[in-house]
Parts: sequence; C-alpha cells; structure tokens
Amino acid sequence: MMVWWSVGTVLEAGLAWLILPTLGWRWLLVISALPLLLVLLGLLLLPESPRYLLSAGKADRALEILREIARENGNFLPEGTLKPLEHEDKPGPWTVLKVILCAEKWTRLTWNLWNLWFANAFCYYGLVLMTTVLTYHRDDNICDEDKLLTDADYTNVLVSTAAELPGLFLSLLVVDRLGRKLSQAFLFAGTGIFILLLVPLNGETLADVVVLFFARMLITGAFTVTFLYTPEVYPTNIRGTAFGYANAFARFGGMVSPFVAQDLILNGHARAAELIFAAMCGLATISSIRLPIETAGRQLQDEFNKGGMEMVDVDRVNSVASDVKSSPREIENVIGDRDGGDGDEEIGLQ
Repeated sequence: MMVWWSVGTVLEAGLAWLILPTLGWRWLLVISALPLLLVLLGLLLLPESPRYLLSAGKADRALEILREIARENGNFLPEGTLKPLEHEDKPGPWTVLKVILCAEKWTRLTWNLWNLWFANAFCYYGLVLMTTVLTYHRDDNICDEDKLLTDADYTNVLVSTAAELPGLFLSLLVVDRLGRKLSQAFLFAGTGIFILLLVPLNGETLADVVVLFFARMLITGAFTVTFLYTPEVYPTNIRGTAFGYANAFARFGGMVSPFVAQDLILNGHARAAELIFAAMCGLATISSIRLPIETAGRQLQDEFNKGGMEMVDVDRVNSVASDVKSSPREIENVIGDRDGGDGDEEIGLQ
C-alpha cells in the first residue's frame, strides 16, 4: 500500500512540472483530483470484511470471500465451518483511550507510538517542504509571484521525491532482519544524521539535493515500519480505534511542520529549523528503542498477556472504564481470561 503512496508522490511531482508553468495551480488541483473517481469505482469492487460479515450473521458470504482469497493465493481453506462470533459490544473511543493510556502494560507503548507518529509526519512533511524552500531562503521569497520554479528546481524536487521508492525497499530489507523496533530506530537515526548534514551546507544546491534524497528515503522507510507495527501490536477489538488515535498524532505533526520548515527558513533561521527536525528524529529513535513489544515473528492474537497479544474482554473493559472511580490497575486487570471455547472443527476469525 505504501508503494502506491510513493508512486503517487513521484507522479504528482512530474505532473506539477508539466502543469504549473503553463496552466497554473488550479488546473493542477483539478487534474490531481481525477484519480479519486477511480477510487470510488474501486470501492464498489472491494470485498467486504469476512469478520464483519460473520458478526452480521452472514457466514455463508464470509466463507465464500475467504475461499476466493485462498484461491487467488493458490491455497485452500481447511475443512470445516466458520465459528460463529460471540456477540460483543465494541468499546467506544473514550473507553479505548482510557484503556490504552491507563493500563500499565499499554501506557509506555501508547506514548512512544504517538511520538513516533508525530515525528514521522513532522519530519516527512518538513523534508518535503524544505526541498523547495531551501532553494530560496538566502535571497528570494518563495511566495513572490514573479519568482517561478525553474526546470532545475523541478528536477531537484522530482529527484528528492523519487527517494521514497528506495526507502520502501530499504524498510522491506531491514524490517524482518532487525525487527520492528530496531528498524525504526535505525531509520530515524539515519534521517537525523542526514538532516544534520544540511547544517554546514551554505546553499549548495547539489549537496542539498543529495542529502535531502537520503533523508527522504530514510524517513519514508521509518514511516512504513511504524505503519506496519501499529496494527500488529494492538488487539483486534480495539485495533482500529487505537490505530486512529496514533494516526491523529501524525496529523498534528503535519500541521506543525510548515511553521518550522517554511516560516523559520524564510525568516533566515534555516539552521535552527534543521536542528529541530534532527532533534525530533533523535527523540523518535529513543521512542523506537523504548517500545515494550517486538512484533516481528509473532502471530497476531487478540489480547495482551505477559507482553503478548490476546483478546480484550470488552464487556468487562466497558464496565470498569465507565466507572469514573476505576483505577489504572483495575482497568488493566480486566484484560485477560477470556475463554475461546472449543470448536476443533470450526474456523475462527480474528
């Protein structure tokens, strides 16, 4: 999935080179939005989640989709029928927030993950913006209507944007060899080092492009591993909501980034901006190492237990979390002891 994000960024950079000098930014927005029509059509062809169908009582349709998936992968389903899901009330967003922040086993994980998501977006969009802003910060105003990007500028943008593709392959190379935690630490540390290399450069365009290329490559790899790690580490019943909270911190990072990558640089504080981004990479490196759980090589289960992942007893979580007098220890104690039952001849969906 991340591959297509990177392909889209490269195509957008090339499209800007073709459209902006002649038709202007409005036509660039219109043409860039056209692929959304394909997305709408694609959603009609996207199969429904088998787990959702099973929870809705549509076991036959769920089994049919699973057989289609197995057939497309050259495999087959084991013999048997789908195990009916027990009725479970999904915990609300505030319940999930209270659990992941208050339960002792999850507090450290959650805060470090939120910092990683913030740092990913903050540094990623910062590098995107610095690609063009660094070209002008010494003597020109990038917002001057008479100051248009040259072909050389577009080339620099395209080259630095293309760095995302090797960044994806780098993340694939290290994520299973080093594990999720060390991979993120390695990629964030590398990003910080290359950003620091921008500090002594004195507007040397070629050197800036080379350094930004490798920094963009590494931060893309870090973003990819964080995106992979987050849904792996949270239990099934709260995975979507917990992932959403973490992703929200990336939005905060994206909102703050322009104030550093543009405002500081355009006001003559390029080195301060570069040091801020490098420091954030350093903090993210520490957060990566401090993650309490390594998910590489683990089979996804449903709930935390002694550092693993098992199913959350939702009813008990809701009951305890709704009590304003509940302590973090009481909330943590409801995570566990759910009996999955028998059903040797039934296929279970997690």
